[in-house]
Amino acid sequence: MTKEREPLTYERTLTEIAAQIGWDRCAAICGVTSDRTVRYWSDPDCEKEIRLIDAERLDRAFIEHGGGYAPFHRLHGLRIDLANREAPNPCLITVAGDAAKETGEAIAALIAAASSGDPRVRRQAQQELHEAIQSLTDGLSILDQQEAEDTRK
Repeated sequence: MTKEREPLTYERTLTEIAAQIGWDRCAAICGVTSDRTVRYWSDPDCEKEIRLIDAERLDRAFIEHGGGYAPFHRLHGLRIDLANREAPNPCLITVAGDAAKETGEAIAALIAAASSGDPRVRRQAQQELHEAIQSLTDGLSILDQQEAEDTRK
């Protein structure tokens, strides 16, 4: 049975990288003798954790193997953002509506940018994407805050 790894965790991110490049390759990149060590790092019930330098190495390897971003870097930035973010409206329904609106506008702007060579259209698409990401991050922030409240109860 596969163990569940929570979203926005280092364990899940490591598992996603290993799915792309392989556990044995992860072990070689991190300089450990066995892929079992790397698997322990991905186990939420194990107290062993990945070192920052190894996360950076794996981000690079992930990109070299066709990944379009640095997974640990993205995770770290998002977790820092969420830790310091106060959602403007704690109502998930309202935030979901805002996110739907903003992502719809972002998709429309991307389509417009795909068929235009105009730099202004590309800049508008970038702005719309930024707004969509912000609205979705607001939703993550609320869910994160609710989870923290649940664990305090």
